[in-house]
Amino acid sequence: MKRWMVFIPVAALAVFAGVLGLRMGQVPSETEIINRYAAAYLDMSPAGASLTDCAATTHPDPGVRMVITCVHPNGVATTFYAGPRGEPLPDPHQGPAA
Repeated sequence: MKRWMVFIPVAALAVFAGVLGLRMGQVPSETEIINRYAAAYLDMSPAGASLTDCAATTHPDPGVRMVITCVHPNGVATTFYAGPRGEPLPDPHQGPAA
């Protein structure tokens, strides 16, 4: 076995880590964020819920990228707050947790 062949797995690992790092560094689109929270809404809602129950708006606070509100046909509303990179945030109107 040639000595340089030992470095092939190391090179493959380096390429994989680079691709993974590039992918992790990308900011998700607004559509991706809405779809993520709409899927979470479907997982937690009773029968009759659909992806079209959800809509998103902007928020005046720059730390909150989007507010996703899903209204079930029975009238119950679920609101999600997404940060600049789509991460879940607590309700900014609630204040700090006690």
